[in-house]
Amino acid sequence: MLGASIEARTAGVIDGETPAYLVYSGDLPVAWCTVRATVVTPDLVLDGTPARHQRMAVQAMSNLARWVLVALADDRAESEAAVVQSVMSQEGAVRIAPADDLTSSAAVLLDGDLAAAQASIAKVLPVRAATEAVVIDAHGFGRYGRDSHRLPLPVLCAMRRIASTHQLPLAAVGDWLAASGGVDADMPAEELPAIFAADFVGLFPHRSDYAEKHLVDRGWATALERVGMPRRYIDLAALKRDLFDNDVHAVATTVATGGQAVAVFRRPVLAWPETATSTSTPARTPARASTKGRHP
Repeated sequence: MLGASIEARTAGVIDGETPAYLVYSGDLPVAWCTVRATVVTPDLVLDGTPARHQRMAVQAMSNLARWVLVALADDRAESEAAVVQSVMSQEGAVRIAPADDLTSSAAVLLDGDLAAAQASIAKVLPVRAATEAVVIDAHGFGRYGRDSHRLPLPVLCAMRRIASTHQLPLAAVGDWLAASGGVDADMPAEELPAIFAADFVGLFPHRSDYAEKHLVDRGWATALERVGMPRRYIDLAALKRDLFDNDVHAVATTVATGGQAVAVFRRPVLAWPETATSTSTPARTPARASTKGRHP
């Protein structure tokens, strides 16, 4: 079966069973991943080193990185690539796929409304798949969108609402979430807007502007004026350094006019619950009776 599939691919014939990645132990293929991101093993009884290599390969390919899923989806749907890429060029776009066919993808725009997002997904994916859609790519969500192994739809929608409420670029919200330890953690999507609001201090042109504000808010600037002491006696650079080392942290961003700014957030950085494998790993294609080694 494997040999015939490889020969067919060489001849330009590709279907859902076509192997995309093969793992060998010596000269023996011990596992492969199809263009549908389904993991298959040969109908052989292995032991020793080949068996160990097979277990390792199955574990790795059963939880593929999102960039691998995107590459497989791109290769599989060349005719739809232009439509998907057009949508994915916009801030807030996500690429989704059925949990049981992770390389059959479509793209939708999120506006922060989870119910609306699910309705949009239901229009572009099969009905049976829409309720278990997996986000394999996202555009404009900052470090969280780039670095997270999995991207829960409720969290992405919450991020859109936060950006809209606080008039911030979506990427700044994603950078805050990543800096707060949110990558590869279970995010409480319903609580994120309140957590962000409690942490967010404001937008400032530069870090030194926040240090100046701190100086005024604490009454130190007024105290200096009362005793006739020039403001230059305050080491603003040292104050800024201490504030950003201990009290707050900053995320570089832009303002509506396109200029550079920093979004300032209170410390300490939050500690999120670690992501459990059972919640971060999408479901796989069910096993077939005719194949010994197809892995869900």
